[in-house]
Amino acid sequence: MVKEKYVTRIDQLPLADRVYDALMVEFMNGVRPPGQRLKIEAIAGDMGISPTPVREALARLEQTGFVERHARRGYVVARLLDGSEMAQLMDARLLMEPTMSGLAAQRCDDDFLDSLRATIEAMDRAGNSADGQALIECWMADEAFHTLIAERSGNRFMAQAYRSIGGQLQRFRIIGGAGVSHARAACGEHRRVFDALVAGSDEEASASMATHLVNAKARALADLQRASDRMDGRGINLRAEG
Repeated sequence: MVKEKYVTRIDQLPLADRVYDALMVEFMNGVRPPGQRLKIEAIAGDMGISPTPVREALARLEQTGFVERHARRGYVVARLLDGSEMAQLMDARLLMEPTMSGLAAQRCDDDFLDSLRATIEAMDRAGNSADGQALIECWMADEAFHTLIAERSGNRFMAQAYRSIGGQLQRFRIIGGAGVSHARAACGEHRRVFDALVAGSDEEASASMATHLVNAKARALADLQRASDRMDGRGINLRAEG
């Protein structure tokens, strides 16, 4: 998994956390598409574990909006966010991530900066390719960048809140097919956040992250209708349900 290169090794986590992270990656990269039924016994069998940690992970994932539970079908992969929900999601991130970036700027060390640099280098390599798998790698590295900063903030409540919503944008980008131009723009914005962190400037780190998120929100919303038209042909619903 791309994410493992930048954050805590998955084999060091409790079993339910490992299942949670593994499924989260599969939701974000489209391996498990919206609407797919999640059979607990089948997932447990594929992973070679008992059903209990799978149940625990799915219950947690339901709280993130990646999974929905239905009376007769059990757990299913949730639909993609619609435009209104995406705007709300990015507004929530704008409330948290600039603050977390400023906090992280005060707590930098070489290992943290090296890990961030690795995500930017991965985005740069992948973002120069139109290959679909390369773009998946790019957006997973993007998510790792934001997760690292959230964890470095030192505020575990904000970090947990970020983990519950952070992957939704990457999921939309990957399944919706956000392309090379978006990847390059995001990579450049990450570099500006990184430079501020290297300089230890909490104000600049916060401001650079805010600018990045405003731009990311605009790109996502501009793409949403085009993606919706494309997804209609694949049976994936991007519209609000009411």
